[in-house]
Amino acid sequence: MSRRTLLLTFAAALAAWMGIAYLLLALDVGSMEGLLHPLRLVYYLLAIAAPALTFFPLARLLGMRTWGFEATLSWTGLVLLITFLRPDVGGLPAYLVCMLLYFGAVASVLLPVGYALGFKLLTLRVHRRDTGRARREAYLGALFVTLSTAMNVGGFLNPLNALLLALILVLVESFALAHKPGAELY
Repeated sequence: MSRRTLLLTFAAALAAWMGIAYLLLALDVGSMEGLLHPLRLVYYLLAIAAPALTFFPLARLLGMRTWGFEATLSWTGLVLLITFLRPDVGGLPAYLVCMLLYFGAVASVLLPVGYALGFKLLTLRVHRRDTGRARREAYLGALFVTLSTAMNVGGFLNPLNALLLALILVLVESFALAHKPGAELY
């Protein structure tokens, strides 16, 4: 993919995200009547196009094709869920779906950050370009953020709980990094 094509794609993605923000915040598309209202149809299209234009080129650059689908699905679902259904009205199933989509959205943001940091900081060549490591670390980071959010909603998030959760996840990642690929687990 050429640099010009990449820049045009990200410019289109930025325009789509701005369109979502405008329709959501200025026009309040969530309160419009009718499932097939013209502005709602535009919003549906933008809710799919913005994540797709953002994450598919990044997935191609990182060599992780399935991540583009995962990130697009998570962000599209989260945007539509937050716009048209409040989790407190939908009850426990809506809350669980919201947290699952939130987990996917946070992981999709953390994955390229973890890949870039690992490429710069890790010294072993086997760990530098390891997309599996970057995906695992993104999932662990997203798990920390999602569980911290759930604890905050439940009213029992405090610094000690957050620290213990972070230590548990760092320990899991330490064991995963210490494991040599192809070695026996026991």
